Amino acid sequence: MNFDHICSAIASTGVQAAVLSEAERRSAVIRVLERLGVDVTGRAPWDRASSSSEGRHRPDGWELIPKYVGMSRCLMFLEGAGSIWKLACGVDLLRVLEDCPPFEFYVCDEEASYLLCCNHHDFIVGWGAALPWVARC
Repeated sequence: MNFDHICSAIASTGVQAAVLSEAERRSAVIRVLERLGVDVTGRAPWDRASSSSEGRHRPDGWELIPKYVGMSRCLMFLEGAGSIWKLACGVDLLRVLEDCPPFEFYVCDEEASYLLCCNHHDFIVGWGAALPWVARC
């Protein structure tokens, strides 16, 4: 269902976003696992005991994550990473999120130097380069 919300928001906002091919999706999932130690194909990776993540309760987290992304490209996906969208920048990410009902989502850069999650408990969880930013939230 959230997949449909995202697709609808992309269409209605006119944001240029591409769904990664299956090979690109698998490659992105492997990069996140290898570089950050996070298996995004499983359920609730933020709930696994790990010292490599940082979390903060922030009901406005869905609005803050696009600010972290800034003008860089990002990848966005839902729990399980069944589909991954490539977006041009944080502004486009925010436009899509504003047009959707609340849901859990994940964002990383193409290199997987960071991973951010806004979960259904209103927590921002970060890994990698996003750790210091989340700690300051």
